[in-house]
Amino acid sequence: MSDKIILYGDLISQPVRAVYWFLIFNKIDFELHEILLGKKEARTEEYKKINPLQKMPALKYKGEIYIESHNILRFLSQEFNLNQYYGETLIEKTKVDTYLDWMHLGIRAYSQSLFAQKYLMPKFGTDLYNDKNLNAEEGVPIGLKQIENVFLKNGKNKYIVGDRLTIADFSCYSELKQLEGIKYDFSPYKAIENWKKQMESLDGYKESNVKINELASSSKQ
Repeated sequence: MSDKIILYGDLISQPVRAVYWFLIFNKIDFELHEILLGKKEARTEEYKKINPLQKMPALKYKGEIYIESHNILRFLSQEFNLNQYYGETLIEKTKVDTYLDWMHLGIRAYSQSLFAQKYLMPKFGTDLYNDKNLNAEEGVPIGLKQIENVFLKNGKNKYIVGDRLTIADFSCYSELKQLEGIKYDFSPYKAIENWKKQMESLDGYKESNVKINELASSSKQ
C-alpha cells in the first residue's frame, strides 16, 4: 500500500486549491488526480466510488479516503505533525474552528453562488451548476465586512485568528481568490487587501492559483 497522497479535484475549485496549497507549502509528497469540473467528471460512477457525495476535493492516503476540505486540512495538520497550523491546544483549535464553521454560511454560500452566476453558469450551462441564490450580491459584502472587522480586526490581526498562520488562512484566501476571477472590487477592505498580499508571498501560492489567475487576467482584457 502506497503512502503517497492522492488529491482528487480541479484547481478552479476553491476547496481543492486550499488543500493543494497546504500540501505544497508543507512539502508533503502528493499527486494531483484531476477531476475536471467543466467535463462533469465528479459526476461519473468512477469518482462516485471515491466520494459518494461527488464533491471536491477528496484525498486518498494509506488506503483511506478523506473528504471535505476543512476535514482534510485538520487531518493533514495532525497526521504530519503540523499542529502549529491548526492548534497545539484545544483553545487554539477552537479559534480556528470558529472561522472554518462560520465560513460555510458566512461567506462561501454567497461567494460560491456569485462565481457560479457570473462564470460557471454562462460558461458551462445550468446543467453543471444551477445556482439561484439571489442574495449573493448582497451577501458577499456582508461576509467580507465580517472577515475585515471580526477576524482580521481591521488589520490588528496579522492572520485570520491572530498572529499565527493557520489552515483558516489557506481556506479563506482560496475562497476570496475566486472573486478575483469575476473582477470583484476588494478596495473597500484594506485589512483584507493587506492580508492577501501576505498570503501571496507564501510558498505554493503561484502553483495553487494558476487557473484562477489565468481567469482573472482574461477577465480584465
